[in-house]
Amino acid sequence: MTSSAAPTPIDLQEQLARIERMNTETRKFVEDGLKLSAEARKLARDATIAPYTAVFTAFTAGAAVVGAVVTVVKIIGS
Repeated sequence: MTSSAAPTPIDLQEQLARIERMNTETRKFVEDGLKLSAEARKLARDATIAPYTAVFTAFTAGAAVVGAVVTVVKIIGS
């Protein structure tokens, strides 16, 4: 049988310390979960933007090539 004696102050302090440790650990897990969630959102956004970035880069490279050809034609044609 369990005794019905009141817990001693030391027992209460140990219990409070254990509860605080558990709360701290829980907060860390929640923070880690939030970080992972934010990283997943960022990766999803980057995956959505990546095709547009490739198209923009291709258009920019094409414009550079056209500009170079026009410059060469002007130099040769004059």
